[in-house]
Amino acid sequence: MVWAAFGFNGQVGLAFLDGRQNSPKYIETVENHLMPFAENIGGRNWEYHHNALTHIPNATKNYFNFKNVTVLEWPPISPDLNPIENVWA
Repeated sequence: MVWAAFGFNGQVGLAFLDGRQNSPKYIETVENHLMPFAENIGGRNWEYHHNALTHIPNATKNYFNFKNVTVLEWPPISPDLNPIENVWA
């Protein structure tokens, strides 16, 4: 599996993930890839969007709350609304 993120100020390098993904692995990916990127673009003035089932558990929500990250509300399973789908295309 490949994980990526992008924003107005640039993109996060691709992360190649092994095995089945779950909330703890997702939090690890975010901590190792997204958070350093966010710090480089100016700290906390940003919002995050995710749309996979591993992103929904309370552990993930608690992680983002602890890090003071605003997560955009988004309909589940909506690849047509997901901006990363245009990147993959």
